[in-house]
This record gives sequence, structure tokens and C-alpha cells, in this order.
Amino acid sequence: MIIGLRRETRRLRRAARLAGHLLLGALLAHTVLGRLVRTQRHDALVRWWVRGILRILDVRLEIEGRVSAEPALFAANHVSWLDIACLRAALDAEFVAKQEVARWPVIGRMAGLAGTLFLNRGERDASLAAANSMSRALAAGRSVAIFPEGTTGDGRRLGRFHARLYQAAIRTRRPVQAVAIAYPHAEGVHPAAPFVGNDNLGRHIWALLAEEHLTVRLTLCPPIHAAGERRALAERTRAQIADALGLLTSPTAPDAVAIPDAVAG
Repeated sequence: MIIGLRRETRRLRRAARLAGHLLLGALLAHTVLGRLVRTQRHDALVRWWVRGILRILDVRLEIEGRVSAEPALFAANHVSWLDIACLRAALDAEFVAKQEVARWPVIGRMAGLAGTLFLNRGERDASLAAANSMSRALAAGRSVAIFPEGTTGDGRRLGRFHARLYQAAIRTRRPVQAVAIAYPHAEGVHPAAPFVGNDNLGRHIWALLAEEHLTVRLTLCPPIHAAGERRALAERTRAQIADALGLLTSPTAPDAVAIPDAVAG
């Protein structure tokens, strides 16, 4: 009973802080950020706001490896909406995200101001338009981050990495750097982390508010020179992420990577 009371007290205290931070984000989006040209000051303000969300949720970010010394295409596995916040807190990069993110209250608006390119999945020309925009950003010296799986998973396996968006790195001769995102826990993956299927954003945040803390580990793999076929490039980054997460490729399903039984417990 005492533990439950502590959880609810923690949840309500954080909820009040988060509500204030979201309100501040809304004000910034319609005033300062809405008027600032994309500059280092603009990006620093967005990063400060994103890091504020992580502080309120007590998300402890661990970073292994080094960020590419030159503008790059970052390719990461996808587990939760928190992935975007964690990557944005650690990297100066524009994002490619699904169109649904743009409709999230405040967060969607801030994502747009941070330079996020929203992709309408299923539309014939959506990937081509995204690749063209990414090419322009990379050519201009701005890094771009993508989630090649196209959707979130449970963190215990990797889906197929779609290769089309890798073409932007090949066109601009920018390196590709894989980023493995993990939510370590005694159960393998923290049960509160995955945001999949028809999960509701509000309910997911409400559950996170009650957690004591959440650790997120970003492993920056060695950058890869973007050359050759985009499918091979996608598979190389997928293999890097699988290796960093300790996942094994299933011999019966080449497009699925599953967590080893010893790790899954």
C-alpha cells in the first residue's frame, strides 16, 4: 500500500511538472521558436526543452561511442516515442517520422520546429519526397536521423530495414551511422518502454510518470561510408544494431532479428 501511494504521489508530482513544461513548449512554439530562423540558438532551445521532458520522467540517458565528426545519416531501431526525444537530446539532426507524430499535442509542433520531416506511410511518392528532402539537408551539411523499420517494435527483435531512405546518403556521399537504442531492465527490455500498435500516447505517458526511473542506452556504432547498393547499406546498419543489442538473426526468418533466450529469460 505504501509503495502504491509513493507511485501515485510520484505520478501526480511529475504530471504537474510535465503539464507546465508542455505549456511552456506551446508558448515557445507560437512565439520565440516560431519566429527564429533555424540557427544554433534555435536548435539549442529545442534541445533544452526535449531534455526537460527526459528530466521530468527521470529518463537516464547513457551514450556509448562517438558521434560522426561530419554530417551523417543516423539510422536507429525504433521502440518508443521516447526514442525521438533521446536522440534529439544527444544529436543535432533532423528527423524523418510518421505523419501521426505531427498530430501529437505540443510534441508534434516542437518536432516540426526541430526540422522533422513527416512521412505519410503508404503513399506512393512519400518515400521519394522524403529522400529528396533528406538529400538537400545532408548536402547542406545537416545530419538526418531515420527509423528504417518504419514503425516501433517491442525492443526484443528488429524488423526489416527499409532501404529507400538510405539513397540520400549515397547521393550526397555522407556517412551512415547506426544507433542502437536499448531500454535495459532485468526482464531484458523495460516493460514500460515499448509504444507499439494501437497504444495511446496519453496512457503511455501516464504509465511512465509512475516509474521510478528509466534508463536509455544509445550505442553509436562506427560510421559506414555510403557507397554501393542501398539494400546492402541497410543490412549493414541493421547488423550493427543487432550486434550492439546482443540480438541474433533467426535462420528461419531472415527479416526478423530476435533476442536470445538467455537474455530474454
